[in-house]
Amino acid sequence: MKFFISFLLFFISVNSFAENDSVVIEENDFQKLAQQMKQENRGLVLMLHAEHCPYCKQMDEEILSPMVLSGEYDKRVFIRKLQIDEARDVINFSGKEVEPSDISDEYNAMLTPTLVFLDYNGKEMAKQMVGINTIELFGAYLDNEIDDMMKNLRGDDSKQAKQETTQ
Repeated sequence: MKFFISFLLFFISVNSFAENDSVVIEENDFQKLAQQMKQENRGLVLMLHAEHCPYCKQMDEEILSPMVLSGEYDKRVFIRKLQIDEARDVINFSGKEVEPSDISDEYNAMLTPTLVFLDYNGKEMAKQMVGINTIELFGAYLDNEIDDMMKNLRGDDSKQAKQETTQ
């Protein structure tokens, strides 16, 4: 009987996650996140999304949430999302209160979902990924962009370290 109850509870929790729960954090303070990114030498994969966008929901449920749950990306990147059509203020990378649409404007993100790959200053470190197509291959494309971002992050760190040692 215990097994049956455990199985039932597991089944209910999995189904409720699949229907509408997300494990991807909706970010509201990029300045605070930037401090953590700098400390831990991690990049940011940020999904800019809209409330009634079915492709955004698909990106969240089929790509980003499984990435977060896997734990495989924890040492390399933060994975966050920002709803750009929401009427609330967020804190940008420089500590200023702005509307989410101001952040999407900053990255010229006109369509949702858009993935941007950022360093702790909010600078883009890889090519944006706009929309979602070929879901079977999307994860591989995303991994390539994360790899590019990490190479660029390491490149900036080594340049900065060289400048500091020569001064």
